[in-house]
Amino acid sequence: MSAEVSDPGPVDPLRARLTSRDVLAGVLFATLGLLGLWFNEYRIGQAARMGPGYMPMLVFGGLTAMGGIVTAIGLVRPGPPVERMAIVAMVWILAALAVFALTIERLGLVAATILLVLVASLAGHVGQFLRVVALAVGLALFSLAIFVWGLGVSMRVWPWTF
Repeated sequence: MSAEVSDPGPVDPLRARLTSRDVLAGVLFATLGLLGLWFNEYRIGQAARMGPGYMPMLVFGGLTAMGGIVTAIGLVRPGPPVERMAIVAMVWILAALAVFALTIERLGLVAATILLVLVASLAGHVGQFLRVVALAVGLALFSLAIFVWGLGVSMRVWPWTF
């Protein structure tokens, strides 16, 4: 008995264009930009006297424009199709962010950052445990240097401080 590979049949060119990575990413960017513009409740002001909503308006407007450009490029020159999403990896990344958010105030920046990297490393094939630990310690020191020493942000650094 031979196993035959089933042919999915002809691919619709319009469907291939509409489901390419570029088109879907562009639509996502444009949608997020338009939602940001719609829900921006801050006063915009004028160019000479900007209000608190001026910069978000520029960012969301730029995101909308970029989404339109990426979508147009994807329609003219279709790229590769969207691949199957890695649900398990996404869950580990979201869990790592949740662990960081829940531990930053109690354990401090260094421990929370190390936990973030350790949990996020479960999302993929990172390799050796010592590499992950080195990355975690390096990112924790980098965060410490930027936020605490560089910017002077007052936050708990270690569980026993502050």
